Amino acid sequence: LPKNKTEKLVFIAGGIGITPFRSMIKSLLDKGEKRDIVLFYSNKSEAEIAYRELFDQAARELSIKIFYTLTDSNVRADWPGMRGFLTPEIIKQVVPDYTERTFYISGPHAMVAMFEETLSKSGVSKNKILSDYFPGFA
Repeated sequence: LPKNKTEKLVFIAGGIGITPFRSMIKSLLDKGEKRDIVLFYSNKSEAEIAYRELFDQAARELSIKIFYTLTDSNVRADWPGMRGFLTPEIIKQVVPDYTERTFYISGPHAMVAMFEETLSKSGVSKNKILSDYFPGFA
C-alpha cells in the first residue's frame, strides 16, 4: 500500500489474483485503518470467491467498496453482485474519479494486460497503474 494514506485506490482482481489484495486488506483490518479503496473481484462462479468473509468485514468496518462480479452464464437469479466481465465502462460508472486513483491489477496475464491498456487509453496515467499477474500453476 502507498505510504500516503489519503491516496485513492482501485483494486482489480481476477480469480487467484485476489491474494495480494487479501493481504493488504487484512492488514488494514488489523490496524483499523480506513482508506479510500474500491475492489472489483471477478470469478467464474460464486463458489470461487475466496476470502469473501474478510472482504465483507472490510466493507462493514472500513467502508471499503467491494464489487463481486461473476462471469458464468449460470449465475443464480438472486445473485446480488455484478454479472459478466468487468469493463472500463463499468469502472468509469462506479468510480467517477477513476483518473485520480491508483490502480492495482492482479490476475491472469491476459486480464492484466487488457486493463493496463484500456485504463491507459481511458486517461489513467501509466505511473498510476501497478500490476501483477499469475501465469498459471507449475
